[in-house]
This record gives sequence, C-alpha cells and structure tokens, in this order.
Amino acid sequence: LFAEAPFRWLAIKVPWMAKSLARFDDWLGNGRLNPAKKWWWDLVMEDDGPYKKADKVNRRELQTGLDLKYEDQTLAVYPANLAPPPYPAPFPMDREAGIAAYRALKTAEDYKKAGDKTALIHKFTLPEGPPPVFQVVISKVQPMTTQVTKYKFSSLDGTPLPDFTAGSHIDVVIAPEFFRQYSLSGNPADSSSYQIAVLCEDHGRGGSKLMKRIFKPGRKVFISSPHNHFTLEETASKSYLMGGGIGITPMIAMAHRLHDLNRDFELHYSCKSRDVAGFLDDLTAVPWADKIHYYFSDQGSRADLKQIFADMRPGHHIYVCGPDRFMTAVLDAAEKAGYPESNLHREYFSVPETPEYINYDFILKLARSGREIPVPSDKSALVALAEAGIYVDAKCSDGLCGVCSCSLIDGDVEHRDFVLGKADRTGKIILCSSRALEKGGVVTIDL
Repeated sequence: LFAEAPFRWLAIKVPWMAKSLARFDDWLGNGRLNPAKKWWWDLVMEDDGPYKKADKVNRRELQTGLDLKYEDQTLAVYPANLAPPPYPAPFPMDREAGIAAYRALKTAEDYKKAGDKTALIHKFTLPEGPPPVFQVVISKVQPMTTQVTKYKFSSLDGTPLPDFTAGSHIDVVIAPEFFRQYSLSGNPADSSSYQIAVLCEDHGRGGSKLMKRIFKPGRKVFISSPHNHFTLEETASKSYLMGGGIGITPMIAMAHRLHDLNRDFELHYSCKSRDVAGFLDDLTAVPWADKIHYYFSDQGSRADLKQIFADMRPGHHIYVCGPDRFMTAVLDAAEKAGYPESNLHREYFSVPETPEYINYDFILKLARSGREIPVPSDKSALVALAEAGIYVDAKCSDGLCGVCSCSLIDGDVEHRDFVLGKADRTGKIILCSSRALEKGGVVTIDL
C-alpha cells in the first residue's frame, strides 16, 4: 500500500497521467492473479444442489490488452427508490431505469449547492399490495415413491392458510435461485395446510433435487398465496380428470371439489408402473375412490381414450395434466370425439416439443398511451417491455403459466403458448412467448 501510494496520489491529482501510470503499473506486474490473496470464492453447483469450491472458474489474468473507453461503458446504478423490495423472492431489476439513474447522478458540487438537501434523498417505498410470499413451516414430508415426495405446509401459528380453489398452484422459494410452482393436491375445503407432490428429476434444473435434500419437517420456508390458471368448471354436467404421472396432483384437488358439489366425474390415472405412482395409498382412502381408474404401462393396461370420451355431451368437460405425449393423446382423442375447444382444459408442467418458429421484428402498441415498443426478433415482447421500463408480472417465461397474459386489442398474432384455448386467443396474448404473425406487424395490447 505504501509503495503504491505515490501512484494513486498522482492519478488523483494529475488525471491526465492516469493512463500512463496504469500502463506502468501493469508493466511492474501489479494487480496480477495471486491465489494466496484471493478475496473471492469460485463456486459451482453440484448435481444434488449444494455449492462447492471450484478449481477453475473465474481465475482470469490481468487483461492488459483491453482498450476501455468511457463512452463504451453502459453503467447503471440502483438508488433506494429503484432497489428491490426486501422480499425473499425474485424481483426483476429495471436496467433501463438504472442507466437513466446513472446518467442523472448529481455531483458532489450539486449536493453542496443544493439548498434543501432532503430533495436529493432517494426515498424507498414498498410496492402496493401484500408481499409476494409469506413464511410457513413444513409440517410433513412423506416419500410416496423413490422419486415422488409429498410435502405439507402449515402456518407458523396454526391458523388457516389463505383459501384456494381446485386447480390452484403455489410458488415455493426452495432457495434464492430456485423459485418453483407446484399444484395443490389437497381438499380445497380444508385450508389448515397446503399439500404438494414433487417429482425429483435427475436431469432437471436442480430445484427438485435440492428440495428433496433440504426440505425437512420443521423447516420454515416461503411460499406464495395460491394462484389459479387451471380453473374447474363447477357447473359441468360431467368432468373427466385425466392425470399422467405427477400430473395427477391437481386432479386430486378437483376430484375433492366435485365430490363435495355432488357432481358427476371420473378420474383416470395413467403411470408407467405402481412403483413410480404417487398418492396410491391416499387415493384408496378417499370417499370417491370408486370414481378412479388406474392404468399402468408395465402391466399392459392403457386408457382407451376413444371409449372414455365416446359419450360426448355439450356439458361435459375434460381436464388433463401430465407429460407432453400423454396430454397430446388426450386432447387429440377429445377433439376427434367432438369436444369443443372451450370444454378442454390443460396444464403443462414442462415445455412440450414446439415447431421451428421464425421470429420476426414487430411493433407492440400500448393502447392506453399510444406508445409503440419495437420488439426485435431475438427478444420476446415481455423482455422488450421490461427494457422500455414497463414491468409485467411473469414467472415461467415459457408460455406455460399464463401470468403474463394481457388483453389483445388488435393485430395478427402467432400464439405459441400452452395455456390459452382457441376462444381465449381472440382476446388475449401471452407476452413471454407469442409474437406478431408477420414481419413488421403491429400488435395492440391493453397496457
């Protein structure tokens, strides 16, 4: 520090010498990689979730060949009013607002000259409405198979949790980098706890594996209030609940509700084998167990979809959740049986195979202000809006959940989502996945 003090003093007092001093400092070898004095940890994530020290990740030598120019740097600052709220949940940062804040920074002289210094303070205010998540305790962990585990969440003081409807899901904060959505499988009439089932995926993104390792009874975690994008038509004359694998989860909540309403329904549960099928013990004890039909591939049993949907009536509705191939088979059979699109309901938990789409540049017009937002071919409408300083709630960014749905006023749209039915697509658009149908098209939305 003492040896370099004269160089720092010169760089501060004689700014025009800074570049020459920096080159001289590099020539002396100062600032090079020194593992013995490293002040950071290089971390990588293991397959089962935890972090460990890495051998070589960020170990880069001093890059003396870089020609850094101030005018090429796009810097952003986040004063108090732009900071994310203190919630244990992901919150998008508005980089465009951060860049504007940097360009509007006041100098020390500005602060000295200001008469009323309170006007210079960045005041932080919490967003309107309740926090996106709240704390609960894990009251029960029950492995149902080697890969499927049931979790129950209860309030910290034993009071009822917020009510939910059949088909609802909650967001679970597994860790700051793992924010996942899971369908509720309990009885909507009982809000004393929430129940979910999680399939531990060996080749997933790591959330389920970490959850299996650290989610133990008594652990306090954060979850959201229930959201529902897979609503149950309670007035249907008959409902067919089609669950494939872990997709049985929301069907159980729907069956509970239909039974309480004394509605006619059938639940069809398809799985590879009994060994990997969750909820088998639970389903034998429910009062509507006679409504359940089981199909296990390893036993040679398979749902005869043509026969199941043969008695099509205008008031019949079909609900399906499961792997892509299973859902496609169910929906194709329902369409062939004559079921209208409005009577078909689906919920995906992974992105199905999609066609090779071509992305075009287009214009997103905001009806309320008349503002036009260019959407380049390499960005989604959701991203373009965020970069323009317009925040829209989003979760999956894959067209699965429907959170970023917006009213569509005008324009030809290529709908690429997996949540809207044909009838819904005439008046709605999923901003994270859908785009204008043609190059240069204008899509007007209610924002």
